[in-house]
Amino acid sequence: MNNFLQTPKISVVAPQKLKRNSTTHFMYVVPVNYDEIRNNIQEFGLLTPLLVNLDYEIISGNLRHQIAIDLGLKEVPVVFIDAPEDMKAILSVSTNKFRVKSIVEIASEIRFYEEYYSVGRGTRTDLNPQVKVMKEEKDSAFNSIGQYKVNKVKSIEKKVVQLHGKNIEKINKEFSRVDRDEITLNELDKRLDRELLKLNNKSVIPKNYEFITEKVKIYNSSCGDLYHLEDESIQTIITSPPYFQMRNYGTGKKQLGLEKEVMDFINNLCDLFEDSKRVLKNDGSLFVNINDCVINGEYQSVPELFLIEMKRRRWKYVDQYLWLKTNAQFTPGNRSVRNFEPIFHFVKSDDYYFNDTWLTEFIDDNHSISMGTKKKYPKLVSGLDFRDNILTNASSNTLELRNKCKTDGNFLMEHSATYPLSLPLIFVLSTSKPGDKILDMFNGTASTGEVSVLTNRDYVGYELNPQFIMASKVRLEGYELGQVA
Repeated sequence: MNNFLQTPKISVVAPQKLKRNSTTHFMYVVPVNYDEIRNNIQEFGLLTPLLVNLDYEIISGNLRHQIAIDLGLKEVPVVFIDAPEDMKAILSVSTNKFRVKSIVEIASEIRFYEEYYSVGRGTRTDLNPQVKVMKEEKDSAFNSIGQYKVNKVKSIEKKVVQLHGKNIEKINKEFSRVDRDEITLNELDKRLDRELLKLNNKSVIPKNYEFITEKVKIYNSSCGDLYHLEDESIQTIITSPPYFQMRNYGTGKKQLGLEKEVMDFINNLCDLFEDSKRVLKNDGSLFVNINDCVINGEYQSVPELFLIEMKRRRWKYVDQYLWLKTNAQFTPGNRSVRNFEPIFHFVKSDDYYFNDTWLTEFIDDNHSISMGTKKKYPKLVSGLDFRDNILTNASSNTLELRNKCKTDGNFLMEHSATYPLSLPLIFVLSTSKPGDKILDMFNGTASTGEVSVLTNRDYVGYELNPQFIMASKVRLEGYELGQVA
């Protein structure tokens, strides 16, 4: 850049004669220390000359020039240079290299260098010195910013453009959230990834989708009418319905769990289990994982109300298990963090099948799920302790499944309310035999289905959200499922 200097001496001119730089005027925002800069200039004057082209356009010093006008200064110091017309823009940006910049400003600089250098890209630098200068300035600027930050900013801007078009206002709005410390660059990049996948979901995921094989059948319909299933064809039902006022699963305004009153939720939920009594074998079992919630400062007693209503509808309540969790959700207010969820065991008759002899083959020295020894017949305990990851398959690998849906299925899996695989495994082993049929009325992403396949049982699931059924297919398609229907 020094090649453009006409003279090292400093001149003084009236600030009104100078023209602001159109390239950097919209690129750089007013700095947070503007008042400090203004006060210094007011007290000591302009100590650093403005860099100005021979046509009186400012190359460096837009902010100082504006402050001089605001303060009514009669003259400002300048150094004139003779810059070629096609180099003025890049010189004006490069002189701001060491300025402390916001992410919005850094993004503007990166955009400028990418667009400006693309004009000369492909030209031999030994034949065109100006292109060489452009490349050197770009490389120098990117090095001062840091290549990681450059790549991350470019990635974010590309995704914003994909979502909203080339809208500079929208791009700056996203980057300004980083400047306000609301989100990091990496978090913003990941959030935009999810938004793109959500947008892609609309074209990838059909309105209706079912996954049907010889061993696994997942229907895209409500479990309120199990018309696909014959009477007494199911040995074990293991399910976790939507919790009251906890999550929106994207299945419509009337979806279970979004009722305003807790008793409306209880009645709607129990209604859904009416037809399950028809398809459940006489010696079969129903396991329901259900949780409570705090509204207006108090628990709603959802599990207790559900239990009472199910008993009123002549379900036999024979047991209750407590799922002791490793990742308990923080409970707000002046109360303890609830690190368990109840699982109720219902049956149709006293003659239900239950066999826990599999515990003799299970190593449980810490007694996380059983008591007794091999000498004394071990039995299940009701508190199933997952807090120290004692059990094998203690995690349902939701993150792994989500990544697999993204890479293999090209869609975003938004279901996160999954339980550990060992939870349904305990109930499958205790209440069914190989070859039996297992049902999950709220399939989700088929955690129960995976356990069924692993233990040589057939599986049936019901799910209203086709996205979750596609995720179930991704989860299960590595197993031997028989011929696809």
